[in-house]
Amino acid sequence: MYTSRILLVTIAGFAVLSGAASVPLRRAAETVEATEAPEATVEVAESQVDSFFEEVKAMIKSLLGMGEEEAAVEETSAEDDVNPCEGAKIEAENVPCMVEGITAVLEQAGANVTEGYHGDLDTGDRAPITQNYADAGLCPVNVHWHLGAEHLSVGEFDEYGMGPEGEHRELSEDARLGFRCHYYDEADPKFTTEYAWEHCVGMHVGETYEIHWPHSAAGACGTKWQYQEPFYDGVFCNLPVETFVTLTPENIAAAVGVQAQVFTIVNDEAYYHDNLFAGMIVDGDMGADITAYTGSTTGETRDNEICSQYSPITWQVDRKCHLISASSFDKMCADMLTQNDDMTDDLYAHGSRELVADYIAANNQQNLRA
Repeated sequence: MYTSRILLVTIAGFAVLSGAASVPLRRAAETVEATEAPEATVEVAESQVDSFFEEVKAMIKSLLGMGEEEAAVEETSAEDDVNPCEGAKIEAENVPCMVEGITAVLEQAGANVTEGYHGDLDTGDRAPITQNYADAGLCPVNVHWHLGAEHLSVGEFDEYGMGPEGEHRELSEDARLGFRCHYYDEADPKFTTEYAWEHCVGMHVGETYEIHWPHSAAGACGTKWQYQEPFYDGVFCNLPVETFVTLTPENIAAAVGVQAQVFTIVNDEAYYHDNLFAGMIVDGDMGADITAYTGSTTGETRDNEICSQYSPITWQVDRKCHLISASSFDKMCADMLTQNDDMTDDLYAHGSRELVADYIAANNQQNLRA
């Protein structure tokens, strides 16, 4: 069975030059010839990963002037009653994707994840690392989802997908709908019989949703403050901006990646999974056919003219659409409500970003299979 593999990427590439003000990175637009997606999984020696993180941890402690005892206190501070991650987000406003005809940002998401696709933005040496998140020292810091799929997988979730008509999520009728899966059948009651939702808000049976599980090496991993809303607080929890701006791309301890999986909700307990909260489901054909690439944060505030500066981060996206019971989603929402940080604002579907154009999509896609 394919073990969930998450991709490691340094956040040194984020175009953030200070805590409150940021300047977009400028990059000349380059068109590259598409190459066949490599079939082999890229492996990284465990010893190399461990060595890398130990060296970087030591470097950060040195930069902060922390001795061993101080570091120990710092690492356990997340057990206090005060949320150590609150306000940790490093601000980086959205910026124009192009300035005077020049690509002004790094690679974006969500992109086309159809097998064989490569974007036109040359990422150079930046490549997703096919290392299990936990093995790489990352932990999940949030879970949220989008209305429809932000990624495109031809034949799985695309412009020909179907879903219930006339339904809108309660908190924002203007939320942009992304791509849909092909499962919906108005003659089948499991797609049309509404569920008695107790915890999730504005959700609908028969609709398509893309779940995101952001992970970070700088999260409050293993503490009661691990899960955060907004997810940026969890991502940057243990990475002060004064340290962040000091580090180079080659020497970063913090790393960020996102798992993404697309579902159509059904009212049928045969499709129940009890821990959707924890991360991508890897079971049978679920989590078995993955596209890995580097991109950015998503959401409908970005498009192909206005881009995210939170890039590059690693994405691992399940190419297949899956059926999931409404009760599985509602259980996830119930789990969210048990967290120490208030995750209420992630109990409903967020709007989807439009598909990233080729010129700002990475050319470093990897195929990972069971």
